[in-house]
Amino acid sequence: MHNVIPLVQDDDIDWQRYMQESEPRIKVKSVDSWTQAIIDVFKNGEQEAQGAKLPWPATHDGLRFRPGEVTLWLGINGHGKSQLLNQACLGFAAQGEPVCIGSFEMPPLKNVPRMLRQLATTSQPSEGYIRKMMSWLRGKVWIYDHLGAIRPEQLFAVIRYCHQELSLKHFVIDSMMKCVHGEDDMNGQKAFVDQLCRLARECEMHIHLVHHSRKKESERDIPGKFDAKGSGAIIDQVDQLVTVWRNKPKEAAIKKCRDEGSPVPDDIKKKCDAMLICDKNRHGDWEDHAFLWFDPASLQYMSDSRRQPIDFMRNI
Repeated sequence: MHNVIPLVQDDDIDWQRYMQESEPRIKVKSVDSWTQAIIDVFKNGEQEAQGAKLPWPATHDGLRFRPGEVTLWLGINGHGKSQLLNQACLGFAAQGEPVCIGSFEMPPLKNVPRMLRQLATTSQPSEGYIRKMMSWLRGKVWIYDHLGAIRPEQLFAVIRYCHQELSLKHFVIDSMMKCVHGEDDMNGQKAFVDQLCRLARECEMHIHLVHHSRKKESERDIPGKFDAKGSGAIIDQVDQLVTVWRNKPKEAAIKKCRDEGSPVPDDIKKKCDAMLICDKNRHGDWEDHAFLWFDPASLQYMSDSRRQPIDFMRNI
């Protein structure tokens, strides 16, 4: 499997070529550089939603992922941020927007099979279908093969490489705790996110940053923008904030019924399995939530309780 998925590996590349920041050289432009973009504004209107979409229709009108921006994916540890973001990346790939995933807490041979289950819509894809999926993923999804802590300068070089050499549109950093040491390093966190925002503009990529929130007193309480661990400047600097919340109270209620041998009430069954909440949307109107339902076999999140998995490969 690891010989088929495209990998970006530290030992293969001279990273010094990509350490140098290029933004200062490209920020001063002739006004006519924006000619086509301005024509599109007059033709289509400023309010037309632009950018890559998430797989869930409720978010399509107002939550998009545009070049040059940074989205913070927030949630309590164990609430499914990485799994949900993997599914979002498959959606970006299906829209023709290739992505690189830097999962510093999980090796590729654990993370990639989870993504393949989401793509196959089943827990046990055949060998032939695995090869078909790998062929579909080639050029669309890349993996930065690095586990554990990483120096910010090295990560910035990787992002520039993905932009300059691979022409990728999205980069996932999972998670910030592997890039900045110490939850109390407020200045380090602020500087790191500030540089990410500059880098997103420089490379015209969308950068997705996964970050942990503080655990709430009750699992019924959903974390908000003020619950991110560390510096408040993190929220101030990013363009969008998306929170993932897993409905653990529902899971506990179902488990209790099963342990007691009693049927699960319909009002519990109908509750969502997770929620996606947008608490900050600098360039869009949608600051709302979407209810999601989870299918354990495919590891996919769906927009309704029928739990019909999405076929991302349907157009091939």
